[in-house]
Amino acid sequence: MKAKNIILIIIMTVSLLAVSCSENANSEISIEEKLKKLESQRTELDAKIAKLREQLGDDKKAVPVEVMNLGQNSFSHFVTLYGEVASDQDVDMSPKSMGLVKSVNVTEGQRVTKGQTLAMLDDEMVNKRIKEAKDSYEFIKTIYEKQKRVWEKNVGSELEYLKAKNDLESMENRLAILKEELTNMRIVAPFSGVIDKVYIKEGEMASPNFPVFHIVSESDLKVRADVSESVSYRLKTGEEAEVYFPDLDIDTLRLKISAVSKSIDKANRTVGVFVDLPKSVYNKVKPSMLASVRFKTAEIDSAITLPTNLIQQEGTTDFVFVAKKDASGKLVADKKIIVRGKSFSGVTEILGGIKPSENVITVGYEGLKEGDLIKTTNQ
Repeated sequence: MKAKNIILIIIMTVSLLAVSCSENANSEISIEEKLKKLESQRTELDAKIAKLREQLGDDKKAVPVEVMNLGQNSFSHFVTLYGEVASDQDVDMSPKSMGLVKSVNVTEGQRVTKGQTLAMLDDEMVNKRIKEAKDSYEFIKTIYEKQKRVWEKNVGSELEYLKAKNDLESMENRLAILKEELTNMRIVAPFSGVIDKVYIKEGEMASPNFPVFHIVSESDLKVRADVSESVSYRLKTGEEAEVYFPDLDIDTLRLKISAVSKSIDKANRTVGVFVDLPKSVYNKVKPSMLASVRFKTAEIDSAITLPTNLIQQEGTTDFVFVAKKDASGKLVADKKIIVRGKSFSGVTEILGGIKPSENVITVGYEGLKEGDLIKTTNQ
């Protein structure tokens, strides 16, 4: 019995030692696996940390910018010019006859009506000549009537009759000319309007070679603007025109082109364009008053456009910067050479060199170089 107990104790001791050895072996295997796993995780973390450090370095180098997508928009081009109010009846008047100015009946700025006497020339000599002609006419008429009665009785000479008749007709023509000269001693308004200038004074000599009055009609007023020949071919009668008077408190007038001159002024290579004014402003505008006139010279339904201030120049080359990703996936500035078209009101049409889908750098482009790292702040 005692021997059995001893054997049992030995067996149990051996079993305990075996279990202990097995647990030690298992423990050693578990630590190695954990170590390998941790080392693997550390490698992955080191790679991530390196990548983040690289990105952090790029972010510090990258220039912050804002971008916009181009797309396509409608684009209209206008040209704005200064013109003057004009009238078809705007003339310098000269007398039909030479004479001493007897009286001036109007002043500058005065409104006059058609046929009104503006000035009188001295008609004393003309009246004397008319009186003499009338006396001669009565005498010649008496002779003619006597010759006519004799001729009708077949008594007198035909030659004497014809001479008397010719003398009478000549005197009648002379009287008519003298009466016309007398009429010409009155300088009258050819149409209703305003006396813009008075060039003569009483006592001065007036001559057909020099103006005495400048008269302007206040009806049929229009604005005339002279446009360059390169623009003129784009303007047609009936197209819209906006007229604005900077010195008057009236709204911009939206009117139509009434006429485009068919000839070019050789002195300045311009073409006259006319816009009739509505009668509602006749009492406010004055001939020769300045007006700002805006004409539309182009309209495009779908065009690539850019704010003009974004376009940079290098010599004669126009360019802009766009944002794009390089081969490594980094966002960089890309220099695009462009072909510009017309510009109006801070917007320029782009004819080539860039696509509607590209993102143009709008803020932060100053000082950029092609290939510079960038980061967008508005996308």
